[in-house]
Parts: sequence; structure tokens; C-alpha cells
Amino acid sequence: MHTRIPRTWYLIAGAIILATVIIAGCTAPSGPAPVTTQATPAVTTPPATPAPTTVVMTTTLPPVTTATLPPVTTTAAPTTPLPPQPVSVAIQNFAFIPPSITVPQGTMVIWTDQDSAPHTIVSDATPTFSLGALFQSNQLAMGQTFSYTFTTPGTYLYHCSIHPFMKGTVTVT
Repeated sequence: MHTRIPRTWYLIAGAIILATVIIAGCTAPSGPAPVTTQATPAVTTPPATPAPTTVVMTTTLPPVTTATLPPVTTTAAPTTPLPPQPVSVAIQNFAFIPPSITVPQGTMVIWTDQDSAPHTIVSDATPTFSLGALFQSNQLAMGQTFSYTFTTPGTYLYHCSIHPFMKGTVTVT
């Protein structure tokens, strides 16, 4: 629903504005009061929007020299050498294949029984291990494995306790 403002309201509003202007002019410290002969309705215009301004901030930094930089210390990250890759020895046709291997210190040797007969891996007695074997597996069936990691350089002889003619050698450098 549209409500219409009667024309008399515009005239009344204009008269009030005119009276305010006249009174303000009479109390002004200088000059005569303005004389108007006709009342006009007031027109309100929105204040002008100020134009955006760009503020540029500047900072002056002191020059950088080696004397003003803090000392830099570097420490190499500790490196841990990777262990050598495991080495495999097959047990086939009642023999260790290969019968003799040379490996670096820290190498794991993995024996895998690929025979239908059971086998063992037992180190021979050495002057250091004269009272017993350094390493000894349980009886291995086909497909089973035994592993040992060699941490000390030397030459290690071994055999199958079930088939003593089966012999092998591991040399650790």
C-alpha cells in the first residue's frame, strides 16, 4: 500500500526550514539577513565520499654487514651408515651354494633349505669359540631359513650336523 504525503506537509517543512535560515541569519555576527521571497522544499544530498588515499609506509633499515650479522655455526648431522644388504646361501643337493662367501662386517647371512631333506647350519669350533658353536640353527625343513649377522671380521667355517660332509665358509672383512 502506497501512502501519499500531502503537499501541505512539504509547504510546512519548507516554511520551518526557511524560518530556521532566517533566524540563523539574524543572529549572525555580520551582514544583513538574507531575504527570500519563495519557500522551496529542502533537498538533502548525501555527503561526498572522500576519495581513497594510499598511505605509503617507509622504514629505513640500517645496512647489513658481516659485523651486524650473528655468527652462523653449522654442525653436520650425524650419519649412521646403512647396514650391508643381506647375503643368501641356498642349501640344494646336499650342498651350500655358494660354498664360500666374503661379506663386509655387519652383514646378515640367510641360509634357505631348498632340499627335501632336513639340514642344519653349525659353526665349527674356533680358538675363540672352542667350547661351542658361535651360531647354530635348529633343524630346517624345505623352505625354512636361518640367519646370522657377522659383526667381527674373520673366517668362519660351518657345516650341517646331519650331513657333516656339507661344509661352507664365511669370510668377514
